Amino acid sequence: MWVLSLLSGNEVVTRLVALGLTIVNSFLLAYCFYKGGMTNIPSMFVLSTYWYVMSAIPMLHQWWQVHLIIFVALLMDLVLLNIHYQKEATEEAFLATMICCFLVPLPWAMIAGVVIVWGYMVAKGYMTWRVWLASLIAVALRLLVAFGLRYVGWLEWIWMDNLPRLAWQDWLISIGITIVTFAAILLPMRKASVGSGVFYITYMVALLIAGCVLLWW
Repeated sequence: MWVLSLLSGNEVVTRLVALGLTIVNSFLLAYCFYKGGMTNIPSMFVLSTYWYVMSAIPMLHQWWQVHLIIFVALLMDLVLLNIHYQKEATEEAFLATMICCFLVPLPWAMIAGVVIVWGYMVAKGYMTWRVWLASLIAVALRLLVAFGLRYVGWLEWIWMDNLPRLAWQDWLISIGITIVTFAAILLPMRKASVGSGVFYITYMVALLIAGCVLLWW
């Protein structure tokens, strides 16, 4: 699918960026499952399933924004999974917030990411005044950089308003595919049954058929 997309000659650079992010995200997802205790070692099942899904649908070959946000989410997850109960999570809160603020290309997603970091800290009992302040410092750094880029005129061309945007329908499709993909990965791992296997195989075959139809449409 990737070869056929690249040979089409349309937006080759965009497709290459999406391809690179898909490869990186496949390995990161397998490592996140391992660090989260869901697998004993980084699982090739997790890696190959994610790679298959993101490669099967030609539309996803162009939506580099989706792959970038998934990349940011996985990086943040790895940072938060490294928190230990023996120490205060100031460094992790700062780093996770920094990754979100500087790599997410959409304002609403950036705000949602910071709120998720705070919610995770509260839910796990890590949130203290020092942790919250560390996260706020990362947000403040992002605002200072934005001021420099936008209002002082330094490298204004990389301002996020100049980045290509996806329609809300595209975001809904990508979110739906991501959610179903995680379900397809988790069900066989958490509840090995005939039903889970049938769901997994049906989803994989449906993606392949849909990808072929979209590719030749």
